[in-house]
Amino acid sequence: MKPATVLTSGSALLLFTLTLALTSGVVQAQQLAPLRFTLNWVLEASNAPFLLAQQKGYFAEEGLDVTIDAGEGSSAVITRIGSDAYDAGFGDINTMIEFNAANPENPQRMVYMIYNRPPLAVISLAKSGINQPKDLEGKKVGAPVSDTAYRMFPLFADAAGIDADKINFDNVAPNLREPMLLRGQVDAITGFPSSSYPNLVGMGVPPEDIVLMYYTDYGVSMYSNGLIVSEKLIKERPEAVRGLVKAVNRALQDTIADPTAPIGALLQRDRLANRDLEVGRMRFLLEHQVITDEVRELGLGAVSPERLEASIQTVAKSFGIENPPSAEEIFDDRFLPAAAERQVN
Repeated sequence: MKPATVLTSGSALLLFTLTLALTSGVVQAQQLAPLRFTLNWVLEASNAPFLLAQQKGYFAEEGLDVTIDAGEGSSAVITRIGSDAYDAGFGDINTMIEFNAANPENPQRMVYMIYNRPPLAVISLAKSGINQPKDLEGKKVGAPVSDTAYRMFPLFADAAGIDADKINFDNVAPNLREPMLLRGQVDAITGFPSSSYPNLVGMGVPPEDIVLMYYTDYGVSMYSNGLIVSEKLIKERPEAVRGLVKAVNRALQDTIADPTAPIGALLQRDRLANRDLEVGRMRFLLEHQVITDEVRELGLGAVSPERLEASIQTVAKSFGIENPPSAEEIFDDRFLPAAAERQVN
């Protein structure tokens, strides 16, 4: 007969503690609410803060089990959310304005602005001789049809006073855009400088040979990418929206404090990513798109109602929208964290 196992009071307490911890972990995991999130693009620095929020457990702390998928362009985010394939995403507010005007029964809302300055531009090389918008007439411009900068080009053309009909647009694959520019197969490309500029530098192009024509520098008044959610999510799960915004704000503040932090999260998802290239891209984004004088005044995530209204009217004019939605119907500030949590020095 085997001797009976005797538990001391200390052993029993330890066993009870371990059992309680394991049980609590299972219960906590079961309580996380699923949320489908689409990025704007392939995995890179521009969307790395969302990966950081996931890595650090910020989503889980808000009771969310967030599935993050790569995207096909900032404009495509709107289509994905509109089809109910995703609950939220990192997308373009201008495309959302157009979508909401055409689909008033299925609107979306931006709840947190990230790109205060739109990263929309025409990019060329010095050898092309394109130094101002008028120089684009008669030239070949490479532009993926899903690219937000391409879709918003009519706004740029109107503001800059150029004839878009005199420009030959070539629908190119996004991953071939910079290589085709480098080889001279196109004279210029549309896109986000935060993507194209580091890519070209990484291909050996001297920074001084890269010409950037930002839409905003030629009179296009608008915002750009931010956190977009479906109206359905707001109505049915407002606490999920609030938690999502809070987690993203924390991750963005971490990114500002240490631009290398989100790249570590990116490398966990994509070990083939170029760390130095992505860190440079992240710093470029923060300096040129995220942190502006307006952000220093209003805090991260917020918008100026007057500027947003002007942006809506600009989009409406360009796309022939007769009854554009109001600023209140486009941006919902109820889910923003307290101003102190969004402050940027």
